[in-house]
Amino acid sequence: MPSKLVTDRQKSAAAVIAAARTHGSQAAEAISTTLGPHLAKAEDRPDVELLLELSTRALETAITTLVQADTAHEAELSDDAGPRRQRDELATALYDDLIELKEVATGLLGRGALQPLRLEGTTPRDPTVLVRHAEGVIEALRSAELPKSRVRGAKLHTDEWAQRLSEHTEALSSTLGDVARELREAEATLVAKNQALAEHDRTFGDVATLISAVLRMGGQTELAARVRPSPRRPGRTVAVAEGEGEPASPEA
Repeated sequence: MPSKLVTDRQKSAAAVIAAARTHGSQAAEAISTTLGPHLAKAEDRPDVELLLELSTRALETAITTLVQADTAHEAELSDDAGPRRQRDELATALYDDLIELKEVATGLLGRGALQPLRLEGTTPRDPTVLVRHAEGVIEALRSAELPKSRVRGAKLHTDEWAQRLSEHTEALSSTLGDVARELREAEATLVAKNQALAEHDRTFGDVATLISAVLRMGGQTELAARVRPSPRRPGRTVAVAEGEGEPASPEA
């Protein structure tokens, strides 16, 4: 879902661009008429209309780049959902295995078996810590000397438990790697988005200030006020920053 920071900037950029394209020629002509008498011999009238058009193109490029960067970041965040869900499912399965082993070991061997099996204390919930904890339990299952079973004819099948825990631990460890990779990729797209945001805000401030000034000087006072950049919220017009909703049409 597009971020509000970007959609507000889209609305503001659209208002400024529409104002320049719709009323720029008229304002430029009015300025030329006003300043014409002050031209010295051999001086040409400034091409205000071309200045407006080039500035508008610069703003179009900046907002397009920002929207693309925002879209790429949102897509990357969406990609993260699958690995995170798998991580949580595997962590739950491994946690349940360890709790079950703890109960079985206590029933068969007594609480004295928990220390050599490294099952004492609270079983961690954090997936990364859980993997480290499970690895220690697996090692203990394969090497620790345990008390004799308290239940005639029953034994703790340490090899089977070690294999079972190993499978879940390896799967969770692999998924944690996937989650970490997705996080790095999301950080990269966020950096790109922030760079595009900063460049857009700089361009918007310059272009909106210019277009507002040209419109005001060209007699379009009300429209100039609508597209004036907000002094408090970068990249947005005053109207959008103050929550006035959709910018008014420049045709109004």
